Amino acid sequence: MAIRKDELTSHYACIPNDTLRDPRLTPEALGVLVSLLSRPEDWTVRAAKIRHDFNIGKVVQQRIFRELEKAGYLVREKEKDKARTSNGRWTFRITIFQTSLKPLTDEDEQSWNRK
Repeated sequence: MAIRKDELTSHYACIPNDTLRDPRLTPEALGVLVSLLSRPEDWTVRAAKIRHDFNIGKVVQQRIFRELEKAGYLVREKEKDKARTSNGRWTFRITIFQTSLKPLTDEDEQSWNRK
């Protein structure tokens, strides 16, 4: 089998191989991560948009976000949303990272090798 690659000059994402090969990520989580990394840096991550784009329910979306968070690719910050209500409600600002904030451990590698 051959792998052919085009030379891309626009409309592409640059994703580190270590991220693409991270054994802590399920194919679902990797797909969502790659989709998010293909967005512009100022794009706002909205859970409802992810559910719509991937045709998944809230439970699956929350599981994927927890998985990305546990692996160090997603960080949630709780903040008051004063723009939506007069008294403000708590929302989460989500930040996605190209590389994990939590390096792979020997245990991660061993658990991957057992699969």
